[in-house]
Order: sequence, then C-alpha cells, then structure tokens
Amino acid sequence: KKLTFVEGGQTLYVLHKVEAIDDAKLEYNYSIVEGVGISDIVEKISFEAKLFEGPNGGSVGKMIVKYHTKGDAKPIEKEVEEGKAKGDALFKAIEGYVLANPNYN
Repeated sequence: KKLTFVEGGQTLYVLHKVEAIDDAKLEYNYSIVEGVGISDIVEKISFEAKLFEGPNGGSVGKMIVKYHTKGDAKPIEKEVEEGKAKGDALFKAIEGYVLANPNYN
C-alpha cells in the first residue's frame, strides 16, 4: 500500500506492507519496504505494534522497530534517530487525537 504524506511542503511516500493483524491480541505488524527517506542499505523496516489494557480503563501501546539491512550493512545511527523522532511525533499526534475524541469509534 502506498502511503502519501506532506512534510516540509513536499509530497512524499512510503510503501507499507501489512505482515500480520491479530484482532484478539490487539497486534498489528507491518513493514516499510520502500520510499522517501529509506536508505539504499535498508531492505525493510519492520514494526510490531501491540496494545494492552492499562490502569483505570486506559490503554498502553508498545512498538518494536527492527531495521533489516542488505547484506552485512549496519544501520546509520543518524537515520535511526531521525526515524525514531518522527515515529514518536506521529504517536503523540495520534494519542492527542484519541484523548480529545474518546468516543470516536
């Protein structure tokens, strides 16, 4: 699936592949396999997202990110840190929306 987004006034994209969905366990696993900002040494970036019941009726989210590089290449730390910062910002934006709209779905 091609996901298109705007960043810094530019229209960018990534190719997103769903690996697994488990509704009963509230798990969603996917990979980014191509797109803007993906280094040539990266085969894919895999994400494992899980939700757990939290205290006081809330939820706790956990995200595991794995970089799969081509051959023996090592991930570039600066790119990993930039990706983490963007992911954290996206998570906070989603969290803010959900908290502001608790009856959305």
